[in-house]
Amino acid sequence: MRTRELKVARIGNSRGVRLPAASLKRYSVGSVMIMEERAEGMLLRPAGPAVEKLTWEDTAREMAATNEDWSEWDVLDGDGLDSVPWEASNVFKPHSRKEAVKRYEVRWADLDPSRGAEMAKTRPVVIVSLDELNARLQTVTVCPITSRLHPVWRCRLSVRCEGRPAEIAVDQIRAVSKARLGSRVDALSDDEASALRRLITEMFGE
Repeated sequence: MRTRELKVARIGNSRGVRLPAASLKRYSVGSVMIMEERAEGMLLRPAGPAVEKLTWEDTAREMAATNEDWSEWDVLDGDGLDSVPWEASNVFKPHSRKEAVKRYEVRWADLDPSRGAEMAKTRPVVIVSLDELNARLQTVTVCPITSRLHPVWRCRLSVRCEGRPAEIAVDQIRAVSKARLGSRVDALSDDEASALRRLITEMFGE
């Protein structure tokens, strides 16, 4: 988690801090923010309800009830990042073997064929395998990205991809051939990468 020291300035009888423009843009902060007073200190967040994640048991129960079937094309066609086309013929350029694949890059990937509830279609994925492995192996480990948002599911990480709200589906983590990879779309911020590492550890490292 990135921390930053901010100077406190006097504003009448109150005090204020200047927030970096990049942070305001990243968190879509408008004219109002929420301040929460907690035992460990004050928390500032954008206006709107705070998202409380479900427990793992409740997450599994809701995911099972939702029964997402990514093999149905009408469902797939409703999934996208709005600002970018999803048809492979328009966006997918096969990865060049000479081009390095880096951890926390977001790239197009052709996930077909798939079976059952596996995420399918050509979609963005985030590379999560170590660069030492990415440089030498013919496979990489990825987590698919979707714009079908389930903010309370504990296994999904909210991010912005191409400036649009999206989720990393850590529950769909998998190894894929580099031959499935296409062009670079984006990359995670340091904070997003840190949050992703924590979630992967929570799901698979204990």
